[in-house]
Amino acid sequence: MNKNTFSGIVIRVKDMDLCRSFYQNVVGLGAPVMDSSFWCEFNINGNSSLYLEKADIDETLHAATGRIAWMLQVPDLPAFTSQMEKSGYSVAHTSADRVGFIVYAYRDPEGNLFYVTEKRLR
Repeated sequence: MNKNTFSGIVIRVKDMDLCRSFYQNVVGLGAPVMDSSFWCEFNINGNSSLYLEKADIDETLHAATGRIAWMLQVPDLPAFTSQMEKSGYSVAHTSADRVGFIVYAYRDPEGNLFYVTEKRLR
């Protein structure tokens, strides 16, 4: 029997251009591997992807506020934090005291929550 595998996270967005630029240039995910006016895919570590899906014009989207968020591991957390601050994004909160390592929470341009931590050895 085949084992199911995780493919990635889909974030529905109102402003595709703004969110694509944020994830590509500010977060540093690089060029999308698939890019259109309604779907954008950023490959992460070769195994997973972050997908942006354009919401319908009349659709009301509420920012993800805490039930589901995604986490990014970066090789240099201070450099990432500095890049975010230079781009006008500040840390929403930290979780170091709860999980035993530093985790910063950020919000994307549409208010969706995501976490960043430094890459750890397992």
